[in-house]
Amino acid sequence: MSPTEFIAFVSMSLAVGALATDLMVPALDGIGDDLALGSRNLSQAAIIAFLLGMGMPQPFFGLLCDRHGRRPLFLGGAGVFAVGGVLTALAVDIATLIGARLLQGVGAGALRVATYSTVRDRLGGPGLAHALSLVMTVLLLEPVVAPMLGQLILLSGSWRWIPALTALAAIVMLCWARWRLDESLPVDQRRSFAPASAAAAYRLVLADRHAVAHMLAYGLAMGAYVGFLTSAQAVFQRTYEAGLRFTPLLAFVSLATAVGAYSNARLLRRYGSAQLIRSVLCSQVVVNGLAAAAAGAGLVGLRPFLAIQCWNMFVFGLLAPNLTAMAMNRLGHVAGTAASVFGLVTTCMGALIGFAVGQLFDGSVRPLFAAYSVLGATALLVLARAGASR
Repeated sequence: MSPTEFIAFVSMSLAVGALATDLMVPALDGIGDDLALGSRNLSQAAIIAFLLGMGMPQPFFGLLCDRHGRRPLFLGGAGVFAVGGVLTALAVDIATLIGARLLQGVGAGALRVATYSTVRDRLGGPGLAHALSLVMTVLLLEPVVAPMLGQLILLSGSWRWIPALTALAAIVMLCWARWRLDESLPVDQRRSFAPASAAAAYRLVLADRHAVAHMLAYGLAMGAYVGFLTSAQAVFQRTYEAGLRFTPLLAFVSLATAVGAYSNARLLRRYGSAQLIRSVLCSQVVVNGLAAAAAGAGLVGLRPFLAIQCWNMFVFGLLAPNLTAMAMNRLGHVAGTAASVFGLVTTCMGALIGFAVGQLFDGSVRPLFAAYSVLGATALLVLARAGASR
């Protein structure tokens, strides 16, 4: 692949997993109605199950990736993802839906590990952070388009068309990889699948306090992002009575994430990852702390909310590529294992924290802003204690 095609391939590989989350956001109420769920909040399990399925098996995928190479795991993951999407479209109750979404998440986890490992095989140092910034710029445009596409699907058909569309996207990626993706891990660099070798690889990753601190910080940032995502429909449609304006407003806010990722490619050369991470986390703590206080006094209308949340999404666009690069950069010798641990920590933390934040919704935006401030402060503390913020 040429460099341009490689960036496009990586972006689309990661976007497939994001589509399975973001396309479902406008469908949550429809899922609840179709499956006769007793609580509106229960439909959030469609998103959380997918994220947990994506995160939990990644350590095992890391072992497979370092033992058998990146390409077989990618092909297998795309196939499992497609099957999970079809089963989701056919779900008749909440248990079947959760099981199918877990399976689809497992496929997305395999794609994620194989993709990040391939990127790390080919790139390192500043080049890795710069490439991830370009990937994130493309990837984070997806939340701008996906909710509106999901809403259009719902206006013309059933929510079941949405998982069917994600299955089709996985099949496209399977064909692309089958024809164009070369194996990036030489045979002489592959690690044994023996338990002792696997344990040694995980010890190398977990012993690196710098890498672990950035994984935890990403997980906290992801938790705030998922918390907003799971409560976005409630915030826009119940708190601010936005109606069908919900998806355009969500797209507008999400655009700030792509702007942040694009800006990072330029800011990185001037300030470096560590300084950027520290600065934007500090701003997030202060801005959201003040916003939570204002929301408690009933002073945050729709326009102020949009401005504040645009800043939060812009910050996430800056944090995502830098925290990823800082976590992975010193672990190139065990890239598959490192990518799997990174995925386990960040995705599961993001899912569980995000679910908790979503359940705190009380009709106002105060819990959301408070969560952003607290999680940002915790991330700063984690990085400072590990000496990773210098």
